Parts: sequence; structure tokens; C-alpha cells
Amino acid sequence: MNVVKTAIYDKLIAGTALMATLGGTVSIYDGVAPRGAAFGYVVFAPTGGGDENITKTRFKSLVWSIKGVSDDSAKKAGEIDAEIDALMHGASLSVTGWGVFWCMREGDFEYSETTLEGRNVWHVGGTYRIRMYQT
Repeated sequence: MNVVKTAIYDKLIAGTALMATLGGTVSIYDGVAPRGAAFGYVVFAPTGGGDENITKTRFKSLVWSIKGVSDDSAKKAGEIDAEIDALMHGASLSVTGWGVFWCMREGDFEYSETTLEGRNVWHVGGTYRIRMYQT
């Protein structure tokens, strides 16, 4: 849902502490970072959920993955994640056409990868459940 993407992006970009941790640049990407993006960035994407079908009013329970990515260290990726969590856990989101009544972190993850160039990259983040009803 594009309206949820917009709400998450707007919440993250408004975080001054997150922007400072990212070095003052807007490095927040939907789904995947572009090739060659400078490290120290955020990636968010839908990972599950959908319609609940428990009331006559349309109700959705969505899960989004939001993570910090760094080629410096797991600690740096964790610092980005901490700023994300400060913004998202318990957040009030403004989603056009929907009333959002729940935005909470449900899970944590951390992993690393080695790029083709031999560079280590760390990913630290969480999954957030967003519950909302159509207005």
C-alpha cells in the first residue's frame, strides 16, 4: 500500500536524530537501496499481513521490516536501528483514508553479508506491525 509507504517514509525522514546518525543525508529507501548508495542508510519494505476480515469495517494488520545498514560495523547498523525504533515503536502514523491505531515493534533481526567486492555489510532492524481500519 503506497499510503503506508508514504506514512513510514514521512515518519522516518522527520527524525532529526536519525538523520544525524545517517550523516545528515536522506538515505531512506523503499525496498532496496540503489546501487552505489553511500552506506549508513535505512531500508523498509512490507513483509506480511493483510486484511483481517473480523469486522464489517475494512481492517488491516500489516508487517513492515525496517533496518539500518552499515559497512562500518554491526554497532553502527544497531545505532541506526535504535533511532528507527525510537521513531516507530508506538508511533502515530498518518495514513490517508485509514485510521491507524497500532504501530509496534514485534521482532528483531541482525545479519551480515559480504559483497562481491569482499566488503562486509551489517543489517540490524526490526519488524513492525501496523493495525488500521478504513475510514
